[in-house]
Amino acid sequence: FALAIVAGCGSVAPTPTATPAPSPTAAASFPITITDPAGRTVTVKSLPQRVISLSPSNTEMLFAVGAGDQVVGVTQFCNYPPEATTRQQIGGYSAKTINIEKIVSLKPDLVVAESGIHNDVIQALQPLGITVVALKARTFDDAYSSMELLGRLTGHPDKAAQTIAAMKARVKAVTDKVATIPQDKRPTVFWEIWDEPLMTAGPGAFAGQIVQMAGGINIFADVTTDYPQVSAEEVIKRNPAVIMGPDSHGDKLTIDQIAGRPGWGKLAAITNKRVYLINGDESSRVGPRLADALEATARALYPDLFK
Repeated sequence: FALAIVAGCGSVAPTPTATPAPSPTAAASFPITITDPAGRTVTVKSLPQRVISLSPSNTEMLFAVGAGDQVVGVTQFCNYPPEATTRQQIGGYSAKTINIEKIVSLKPDLVVAESGIHNDVIQALQPLGITVVALKARTFDDAYSSMELLGRLTGHPDKAAQTIAAMKARVKAVTDKVATIPQDKRPTVFWEIWDEPLMTAGPGAFAGQIVQMAGGINIFADVTTDYPQVSAEEVIKRNPAVIMGPDSHGDKLTIDQIAGRPGWGKLAAITNKRVYLINGDESSRVGPRLADALEATARALYPDLFK
């Protein structure tokens, strides 16, 4: 094959997103005061009935823990699960594109933001008395703790625990299988985020973590930033056995396209026709679908092991 678009697979089936969520439970007594991942002390006074998400990751996690029916507002990029597209849109993802007036008009009792990128939005909402929780997830463990927190704050602790347990089981099924592969038998991988400028995923980015957890060796595991710009000369020098990237970049990641780049035609990945596309949303968004991306990556790297 010249190019493969790899779908997730595994011994444990993904949790169906269409399963009706249970009604919010009163088991978690309100008010709840927490220190959110951004280090802010936040009190949620009562069970939220109207929740707004400011990012696709937060939206996926809210639906995954059973709070989808409570979500009234999302961003224009919140396309999963499909039900999310039926909610009111409050703008884009960056703080500059988020419409504060729209958020206020939806009368939310909880807004779920991301630390850093949404700091200006948080500062605008706080004086208005709107409760904001800011998440900050950089690892799989952070994803688990974020879902646990959202489940607790929206009255779905049991559903959140089930979702986390299912995700952990799928991740463990992959990591247990690749744990026995000797280091010298593991393929080196170049994960291309973009081509102009040429960018990759460092070890801190979810894509970088996924490569490592799936048994690959990221050729840029030595970089210190999540999405560094790299040189074509350095990629050629490190000669990856496999090239991977998000499917949103698929038009630039074909065997012919890559082989046409000066000096790239003799790379091991091109010679052996090992170029794979992974769902870009699954490999970059915090939430249960990170397990899908991990399974897909493992299947691409070790097709005989993950049939």
